[in-house]
Amino acid sequence: MDSPLQAMIAPVTPLQQNCTIVWCARTRKAAIIDPGGEIPRLLQAIKDLDLTLEKIWITHGHLDHAGGAATLQELTGLPIEGPHPDDQFWIDDIMKNATKWGMPEARPFVPTRWLGDGDTVQVGELEFEVIHCPGHTPGHVVFFQRDARFAQ
Repeated sequence: MDSPLQAMIAPVTPLQQNCTIVWCARTRKAAIIDPGGEIPRLLQAIKDLDLTLEKIWITHGHLDHAGGAATLQELTGLPIEGPHPDDQFWIDDIMKNATKWGMPEARPFVPTRWLGDGDTVQVGELEFEVIHCPGHTPGHVVFFQRDARFAQ
């Protein structure tokens, strides 16, 4: 049987950060992981794939991963889940770093839900485990879908 988890990578921003769109093949409901920028292009990809966007997930607060979350939330009304609260200072500094890195449209945001180790998030019928893995940033989290052996 094919995996109910499907995914595509969309490099975004001048830094070509890998934004990932994951979706449940059964329900066609999707989450965007780390929408750093180029939000119109990401929304077009969702439309082209005939998906229903339901969540915005953030792994960590660096500008290239989180800079488009506020715009995406404003356009869709969807919740932002993640990262861990230890990355608040990175999110607060998004605008300070935006011009320097050629992403002047990037803005800070307040997550709808901060995430911690052992939490879970869901899209469609798929549940992902949240693993807090400080290192790259203090509040970095990984989304792990155990059945598909998929981590992002």
